[in-house]
Amino acid sequence: MGRPKVFPSFSLVIPLLAVAAVCWPLQASAQRVTRCDKAQRVHSVKFSGSPRFDAITLAASIVTHEPGVKTRWFRIGATPCLDSLELRRDALRLAVMHRQVGWFQASVIPTIDRRPDGVRLRFAITPGPEAILDTIQIHGLPAPAAGTRGFDAPLRALEHERFDRTRVDSTIDRVVARLRDAGYARAPRPQSQVVIDSAAARVTLTLRFAPGRAVSIGTVQIEVQPLQDGSPRVDSAAVARLVAIRSGDRFRASAILDAQRDLYRSEAFRLVLIDTLTPLTGVRDSVLDLRVAVAEARTRAARVGVGWATQDCIRMQGRVTDRGFLGVGRRLELSARASKIGVGTPADVAPALCSGALRLDPFSEKLNYYVGSTLSNTRLFGWPVQPVLTVYSERRGEPFAYLRETGVGALIELSQQFTTRTAGTAGFQYENGKTITDPAVSCARFGQCRPEDFALSLFGRSVGIVSTSASHDHTNDAVNPSRGWRVRGDVRAGETFSPLVTSLVFYRGTGEASTYVRFAGGVIGARLQLSRAFAPGAELVDGSPLIPQQERIFAGGQNSVRGYQQNLLGPLVYVVSGASVLDTVGSNGDRVVVVKDGAGYDRAVPRGGTAMVVANLEWRRGFRFIAEELQFAAFVDAGNVWETHSEGFRWGNLRATPGLGLRVVTPLGPFRMDVGYQPYEPRAGRALFFTSGDNTGTTGEILCASPRDISDPRASDIFECPSTYRPATGRGVLSRLTFHFGLGQAF
Repeated sequence: MGRPKVFPSFSLVIPLLAVAAVCWPLQASAQRVTRCDKAQRVHSVKFSGSPRFDAITLAASIVTHEPGVKTRWFRIGATPCLDSLELRRDALRLAVMHRQVGWFQASVIPTIDRRPDGVRLRFAITPGPEAILDTIQIHGLPAPAAGTRGFDAPLRALEHERFDRTRVDSTIDRVVARLRDAGYARAPRPQSQVVIDSAAARVTLTLRFAPGRAVSIGTVQIEVQPLQDGSPRVDSAAVARLVAIRSGDRFRASAILDAQRDLYRSEAFRLVLIDTLTPLTGVRDSVLDLRVAVAEARTRAARVGVGWATQDCIRMQGRVTDRGFLGVGRRLELSARASKIGVGTPADVAPALCSGALRLDPFSEKLNYYVGSTLSNTRLFGWPVQPVLTVYSERRGEPFAYLRETGVGALIELSQQFTTRTAGTAGFQYENGKTITDPAVSCARFGQCRPEDFALSLFGRSVGIVSTSASHDHTNDAVNPSRGWRVRGDVRAGETFSPLVTSLVFYRGTGEASTYVRFAGGVIGARLQLSRAFAPGAELVDGSPLIPQQERIFAGGQNSVRGYQQNLLGPLVYVVSGASVLDTVGSNGDRVVVVKDGAGYDRAVPRGGTAMVVANLEWRRGFRFIAEELQFAAFVDAGNVWETHSEGFRWGNLRATPGLGLRVVTPLGPFRMDVGYQPYEPRAGRALFFTSGDNTGTTGEILCASPRDISDPRASDIFECPSTYRPATGRGVLSRLTFHFGLGQAF
């Protein structure tokens, strides 16, 4: 038996039904579908010559559409008829699109190819010369504050670039927003004048700003509308505390937006309005009074949910929330979650509904759960920092890696949204529980090869961790990005105590960067992940420090290197059965077992590592002739996990796995199916044999079964077990394929 074969089974019915359900109601066309001859029906719509837009964007901008997949393949619905008037309008729409972004002389000629089975349309786009913004003349902008860049800097960056009206307008909006945030509340959009030299394809833009005087805040009036007739439950002083705008403050548009956001974030109000009371012209032209009007909302709610996922099987969750606990802005949440329903005891009632990989995972044999309460506040002592306190108890597993059972845990976290795109957190977490690892990993990595050693490792272990993280998202869509970039990083430092280790200090850092650009009619995305864990002064076992298993680094899976199952990229330990080994006696008279040539294994267990690098490259594109809701993807993932104390980074050790995928656009995000191809031989590792016969290692002895010289007196020493066992490579292409399903893009 070689690499575990996880093929589509009954567990694929659920995701495939989801694909069918979403694909069926395809987008309807707005063009007429009245009766007409077959030769007058639109068979296909194509585009050529556009230097800026892909076919999907162009098709979404016109009315004339080709029939969808349900009409072409299943003959459901009527094929749209050709409308000659709408066809001319579509040509004008496409020409205006290109003129707006810098091709002033763009023209579009629709061509009609009439055939017995329908009309084939092609919009031939001739963009003409590209218009360049040669000069920008700016008048009326005030001097910036000391140490800050000028208000005109974003506009100056547009000079000598293509004259894209949309980009110019958005840049002007940014400048006006910055003026209003600097106290110029009356700053309107500037008067503009565009001079075009058609012969030279050059543009001169003149902007005249009139920001007026900088103003400050006068009085702040609070009005609270009750949910029902009677007095409001929320005191106006509590609203003023959340608004955090005081009389005499310099007017800042961002402060008003932050105040409105904080009021909505408290979830105590169904409507929030912040208006100015002082007319924009008058005697008090340097003061603005504010009126804050809020309408109370119901502050208590309860909800339940049921779902399915590849790594969780059936999962359920419930939540009760009080959004006015001890005053407005304070939120109390009681939540409970359960996963592995269907495969984990005592809820192992329908294993056939779960994925094949999950049924093979020993750490999914128990029901996973979470029960906790969270208390949060919108602000911390008036500062724009959100404090969160959580107390919980849980059992959670990482597939094929470990099972973490926490009797009691607590998390204190402070988070701040620095800008609309940048956020940061800092926190402290304490857990008192135990981490259950596979006996093979406990033996190979921690040296716990006797039953009493493994039993001792199951006792409680206290862990305290201080962490901080930061992220910046500069993409156009957080769920399904098509352009932009994002970065994220976090650092963790902790200390643990257990019967095995009196005290151990460990550190872990992770960084991630991704970027997205349009390419070949679709989107190309690239991501790089780096991670490093270390424990200075910790005891080494087989070249690895004794870092808690949940703090070690794993890779492989649906959001990592997709040619591998979850966490199975990196160092592995193989567990073999009695039918796969030769039982003999060594030179010193001790029992020795050796795996047979070509024999397979029962399961592969990831050891984890202390360093990781993962890189992903993916191209995805929708094809209109099938369905606009469908996207096809091609990807290559590469990476590796290793132990830094026993081996270094080598380019040749990276594992690259190509693959193909399908994306279905849904209201909840893209539903994703990926198939990764793993072209490499299985990784060599230790082979271990459990004499207990039940593969638990708790009632019998653990023996080394790796190929080795049995005449060596140390052949029976489990601590000298070499990593020389390499499973046989599976035959055929299907044995090298790995299937993944998920909601949302891989990165």
